[in-house]
Amino acid sequence: MKPNGLGKIRIWVMATSPSTLTSAFASVTLGASLSFYLYAKINMLYYVITVIGIVLAQAGVNLVHDYSEYKTGLDVAHISRGLPHRIHPIINLGLDPKSVKRAGYLLLVISGIMGIYLAINTTWMILIIAFAGFLFGVLYSEGLRLHYKGIGEAVALLSMGPLVSLGSFMVQTSIFSWTPLLVGLINGLFTFIILLGSGAMEIDASREFGKKTIALMLGLRRTGYLAVISTILVYIVIIISVIIGYLPYASLLALLVMPSSIKLAIPLLRNTEGKNWRELRGLWAGPFNHRIIILAIIIASIIVSRLFYIP
Repeated sequence: MKPNGLGKIRIWVMATSPSTLTSAFASVTLGASLSFYLYAKINMLYYVITVIGIVLAQAGVNLVHDYSEYKTGLDVAHISRGLPHRIHPIINLGLDPKSVKRAGYLLLVISGIMGIYLAINTTWMILIIAFAGFLFGVLYSEGLRLHYKGIGEAVALLSMGPLVSLGSFMVQTSIFSWTPLLVGLINGLFTFIILLGSGAMEIDASREFGKKTIALMLGLRRTGYLAVISTILVYIVIIISVIIGYLPYASLLALLVMPSSIKLAIPLLRNTEGKNWRELRGLWAGPFNHRIIILAIIIASIIVSRLFYIP
């Protein structure tokens, strides 16, 4: 039985890996929140357009990436081992591969049009940021295939963290600042940690297909140490941002999440490939929740600080 209209929409929404789209939302919201905190500026229309545009861009990149991994056979090999960590649009949902690729690029084009609109109404520098993000997103999976070169995690860190936060900040203020680049590292590092977890779960398939992930190059134990260091850096960034006045003091409440964040990396330190998949999946899934909690704390602290003039 073929799905009806709503059923098809639901399938395509699932195909975009919606749980991962919190990254786009978090970075855009961080950038806009910094504008509100530092300059008392927030244009809700531009904020909504930016959120939709970046979410569509990430969804498009996800589809193009899944198409690319399907064509190489890596995702087929990984899922055939019974170790999937999310729904695959082609393998699990049965979507046509070429349709997935076309949909991915269509979403990127729509996102680009929204970026042009924002650039016309704010600053032309948005076009540079948008173009850089487009290149990172496409070359991550196709062309240079950066995620096969051992730098995919770093590219995602920069593009989904500081770059998006800077763009969102400039949409609101029309000025360049180092503030969103620093604070944006919070979300960027969480994205980095998520990809470390993904690489750890796919380590066998990556080895088979020559995909140079950090987990494959360093091994699980050293990747675990890197995950712990990256997690600690998230909270160091928060502390530094508070000290230099980029975030209010109440943002330090986010440090309460730190112990549970570090625990997510423990399975990697055991260095047992293929034997603790459920725990490794926690390193992939857990940061999504922690990121939203920290974002909520930061936004709440900014609102309270602005309303009651508390530092």
